[in-house]
Amino acid sequence: MSKLRARDKWFFLTVGSRWDRSTVPIYEASAGGRCVPLLKTLLTSICTNDCRYCIFRVGRRCPREMWQPEELAGVTFKLWVEGRITGLFLSSSLFKDPDYTTERQLEVLKRLRDMGYTGYIHLKLMPGVSRHYIREAVELADRVGINMEAPNRDIFSEICPSKGGFEEAITKRLEWIVDEVRRAERLRRDSPVKFGFGRAGIDTQMIVGAVEDDDMEYLKASWWLYKRLGLRRVYYSGFEPIPETPLETRPPCPPYREYRLYQCSFLIRDYGFKLEELTQLLNDEGLLPNIDPKLLYAKRHPELFPIDLNDASYREMVKVPGIGPLTARRIINARRVSRIRYLSDLERIVGASLARAIAPYIDLKDKKLTYFSKNALV
Repeated sequence: MSKLRARDKWFFLTVGSRWDRSTVPIYEASAGGRCVPLLKTLLTSICTNDCRYCIFRVGRRCPREMWQPEELAGVTFKLWVEGRITGLFLSSSLFKDPDYTTERQLEVLKRLRDMGYTGYIHLKLMPGVSRHYIREAVELADRVGINMEAPNRDIFSEICPSKGGFEEAITKRLEWIVDEVRRAERLRRDSPVKFGFGRAGIDTQMIVGAVEDDDMEYLKASWWLYKRLGLRRVYYSGFEPIPETPLETRPPCPPYREYRLYQCSFLIRDYGFKLEELTQLLNDEGLLPNIDPKLLYAKRHPELFPIDLNDASYREMVKVPGIGPLTARRIINARRVSRIRYLSDLERIVGASLARAIAPYIDLKDKKLTYFSKNALV
């Protein structure tokens, strides 16, 4: 997604309440093919950290604001009751220390739940927060996360020098969140409550291109996050230089790089691609080429195609450019009824346009399709 499209997802509302008038940012998130409006805000922009890329780093001249917990809870509840939002996405800069900041975030959540709010809550925790606050956050919020900011210790130390050790402040906390979400799953089975308990999983975010790096490190980190920790989503934020920061003269991360990392992350999470299958795609600079990684993989491995849809496994199918998890399951269901021999058979299952797009990688008997050979993959 381009930066322009991401910005187009924001709009602002001015809300009148007994706490005076507040202007709040609404973010139109995408979920399951639908638009989900969230009140997305920081608890405060006052920060004690000196992250080298951040607009709110300590000492930088910028507006500094802070929500009072009762004020933010009241505004959120009002917008939710009016149907203007479906949820709250709450993060924060670091005010005082991790536990103090998280305690105030949790006060917002507790007030909301006590008011009868049953909507969605996504909470970003602070690096270095104590475990008992993580447990409380998981019980109150639907999705919980903590931003890694970087794929490894060296990059983290370079761009976030005051956030603590990477393993101690970040990865240990992610592992604690995983443990608490698993614990909450057991509690949820016996609870009539239909919100909270970390039911929407765990997420994190990494800054891409803030310093000299390569995509190998982000792919390795993403593999660990998805396959070892079981995160629901890994976000990538392409670096953009901010005036009056130490990295203000560094060039921005090309938008396509962020996009290709997202594509690879979905191949790991949803398509069963192995880490080594994706790292093979990197160029001499250790970066992903600006081409659909699934298409590039198919071109690099012509020996895997064409496949017979009647016998292919699910994992073999989702490696075909154009076939995703839903399409693969549709084909598997259809082949139980009748075999897929001709393009017309495939068109009845997935539609004419998609059938012709994936035909070069499929073993079909149509005489008119003899030009769809392994040469098409080279």
